[in-house]
Amino acid sequence: MNNSGYLVNTKHNKSRKIKENRTFNTINAILLIIFALICIIPFLNVIAKSFSSAGFTISLLPKGLTLYSYKTVLTEIAFYRAYAVSIGVTVLGTLLSVAVMFAAAYPLSKPDFPCRRGIMIFFIIVMLFSGGIVPNYLLVKTIGILDTPFALVLPSVVQVYHMILIKSYLESLPRELEESAKIDGATSLTILIKIILPLSGSMVATVCLFTGVVYWNNYFSALLYLPNNHTWYPLPMYILNLINSSGMNDILGDTKKVLHKENIQCATILLSLIPIILCYPMLLKHFTKGIMLGAVKG
Repeated sequence: MNNSGYLVNTKHNKSRKIKENRTFNTINAILLIIFALICIIPFLNVIAKSFSSAGFTISLLPKGLTLYSYKTVLTEIAFYRAYAVSIGVTVLGTLLSVAVMFAAAYPLSKPDFPCRRGIMIFFIIVMLFSGGIVPNYLLVKTIGILDTPFALVLPSVVQVYHMILIKSYLESLPRELEESAKIDGATSLTILIKIILPLSGSMVATVCLFTGVVYWNNYFSALLYLPNNHTWYPLPMYILNLINSSGMNDILGDTKKVLHKENIQCATILLSLIPIILCYPMLLKHFTKGIMLGAVKG
């Protein structure tokens, strides 16, 4: 009787867990669908507007189908200049940032590194509390990079959260790899370049993606550090000026373009997404793996 009662209870518990899991999965799927729609519907609206003529109320489908907005954007020299600036800043900033963060994370991943705990506390404080806009502006001005393209790169080089991800991943690597390399006479720099980096492909790809998106979307640095040099405005700043109604006539010029201003804005936004859309598929296979590897240790 006891055994039969135990089996009945076990079956009852299993069936209850199955029902609970199904309920959870159903609710989770519904919430994810709602969240996806919240993200996708505005995007579809932007696409529809970019292919529509002026004067239509657009929902999710183009009205008065035309390529005028795209032709207008692709004839603007300022658009190409801003695009080139953003690509240059993103590539240079990402490479420099990942190199600096790896150089900082590698020694901090060693348990015997002097003052390791104090340095990590300093980095965490920097991550949580910023010095503010005025001190940052004064620092950029003092070191002589105000109104130069370096002001778009250097202030964002060290991104502490990404550095901590790299550090956590490096801590998960077997220490025997480095010990055997040191026995063979390899220096710390040789170990980092020839052993650690080749093993960190997924983490490098993940951090490059995160860092690249930060640089690509960064307009605030241009707004703050390039007050007198509009030549080096990146694409986000160009779009901000395009959206700003006070500067619309100066940027677009003739009356017809002003009538199509919302359509041109949407076309510009979509064209600005192309590099990120192209990069995501190439790095996506490394994305989840890199995040999980970086979360092995805290």
